[in-house]
Amino acid sequence: MTDPKSLLRLLLRRDTVVTHILDGPISIRSLTESVDVSRPTVHRSLKELQEHQIVTETADGYVVTSYGEFLFERYRSFLVEFTDIQENRELLLGLKDTSLLSDSLLDGATYTKSVPFAPEKPISEVESFVRGATTVRGFTPFIVGRYASLFHEQHTAGSLDAEIITPPEVFEYTSQQWEAQFEEATREGLDWLVVDEQLPFGLLIEDEPAASVCVVVDDNGTLRGVIQNDNPDAVAWGRDLYEQYRQNARRPHKMSP
Repeated sequence: MTDPKSLLRLLLRRDTVVTHILDGPISIRSLTESVDVSRPTVHRSLKELQEHQIVTETADGYVVTSYGEFLFERYRSFLVEFTDIQENRELLLGLKDTSLLSDSLLDGATYTKSVPFAPEKPISEVESFVRGATTVRGFTPFIVGRYASLFHEQHTAGSLDAEIITPPEVFEYTSQQWEAQFEEATREGLDWLVVDEQLPFGLLIEDEPAASVCVVVDDNGTLRGVIQNDNPDAVAWGRDLYEQYRQNARRPHKMSP
């Protein structure tokens, strides 16, 4: 069996050749003209690809095998995901504990980064996420004024059912800094829990009307960006992680019945 790493290196080298053969059958002459390399190079490429059963020769020209199509499709998917991660490295570098992340979160994810010309864009994405939901659960290691106003607004409008977990100090700060908004939101059903464990990032899970998950990446309280995904596996990961922290959470004394 071919070593997967060797196969990946082959596809990286022969990407252009396979791409042109996908629309085959194609003759070696047409292929040479399309890829704009020497005929001997095309011959070597075809020989390698045939040896690995990715390409085969027919009476009408070269074609990609069914196996080759499946393989190349997954190779291209890998490149897309790899490129997404590479392009968002500054955001991902802000994650304090990647061991808690699931590959499913990054598979087809949407990234929104804070950039100099649009530093507020991640917060706007969080606002859109919450405003579009009727049921939200989540945790956050920090709070910003727009979050407090957002949950107050949605709860007093009767359009949101939310449960939030934070460290005790975040609860104390919020209940004091935005006292009137906080008290009104909790009267309208905002459920707030606290946990003594360190929270690695912000997490929001929308259960209704559609299931989705949003990870909020911060740098000492300054948003780096958000990662969103409605992949069922990503949502399941988010729910499981939330429940892990919820098991150790408690109701603050100020909110005790």
